[in-house]
Amino acid sequence: MRRRTLHPLPAALLLPLAACAWTPPRDPDAAEVGNSLAGTLVYGGEQAPGDVIVLLYAADDPPPPLGTGRPVDFSTVPAARFTGEGAGLQSATWSLADVPDGQWLVSALMDLDGDFQPLLSSQAGATCGDVAGGHLADLVTGEPGVVEVGGGELLDDLTLVLARTMPIERPAFTLAAGALSQVDAALAFADPADDGEIFTVQSTAVSTGTLSLTGPFDGTDACDTAFWVHFVDEDGDGQADPHPEPSYAAMGLPMAWPRLYLEYLGETLVPGERWVAEAVVDPLLQDAYGGAVPLGVATPLTSLRVAFVPAALHLQADGSSEVVSAPDLPVGPWSVTVVAETGQTWTLPNDLATATSADPAFDPASQGAALELQ
Repeated sequence: MRRRTLHPLPAALLLPLAACAWTPPRDPDAAEVGNSLAGTLVYGGEQAPGDVIVLLYAADDPPPPLGTGRPVDFSTVPAARFTGEGAGLQSATWSLADVPDGQWLVSALMDLDGDFQPLLSSQAGATCGDVAGGHLADLVTGEPGVVEVGGGELLDDLTLVLARTMPIERPAFTLAAGALSQVDAALAFADPADDGEIFTVQSTAVSTGTLSLTGPFDGTDACDTAFWVHFVDEDGDGQADPHPEPSYAAMGLPMAWPRLYLEYLGETLVPGERWVAEAVVDPLLQDAYGGAVPLGVATPLTSLRVAFVPAALHLQADGSSEVVSAPDLPVGPWSVTVVAETGQTWTLPNDLATATSADPAFDPASQGAALELQ
């Protein structure tokens, strides 16, 4: 079996009505007038429409799968606002007020099963069967369109298209191994027989009074929880494309879904500073290396080996950042977020840790676990 060798890191113009225009007095203490976005939601699915959540993201911090951004604002469009009856092309109006100056992305999610809660980390995501969409620059490629506003501007002609039904479930998981050595993690894939430096995530069902996800996947229902592993070959050359992070690509790591991100949860010396990093899917899973995942094909696995190359981006409150490697990384708890190729996510730890189980087989305490970096 071939093994991949790892290498070290690193106007409207207003015409005057008279020669001297009059300017009304302004209260210097008055709040700035915010911008507003509005328009039409378009939906043509087979099911009757459900409630829609419209989400606003900074254009330079997009949501998964394009990035790791979080929404800065949201609004809800009730299902009753849609025109028409039953299935077929329908529309509804939407709006967002008090939008700050800047460039934005607007996405939308139709919550057909009624379990989306934007303020709860465990329920702020699309589940299998929900319909996603947003304001697009290109209807064919699905590329998101950037909206720019400033100075109290109103844009009221933005169309949000809801057309992408989620074919799989969110990647809910537990940590099968909760501790990781930051010194030896870079060596993990050099010897696949040595699992000591690799942590494992395991698919799980979720059952509480507000959220129910079935699983793990048993080969019959795509709406069961799983990790849909995909080694990407966009150029069709028969080789997995290199990882999009240059330092990881230089190590010989391929582009693979899901993507995994870690963030330090312990105390920091400076308010506002953060430590974030990316973990990598075991490349030995690819069939070229004797694994079980064919190149270019999304394959459901219920257990996934992952390694944390011991380096992280240290973000300061002033916006500056630097890459820090072991042994200078903070030890202690780190969160783990799995991002599916569909953009669906799951993070540990989450708020379900204190929930009440609706099924004896589901232990909510498993959702309070963090990865311990030692």
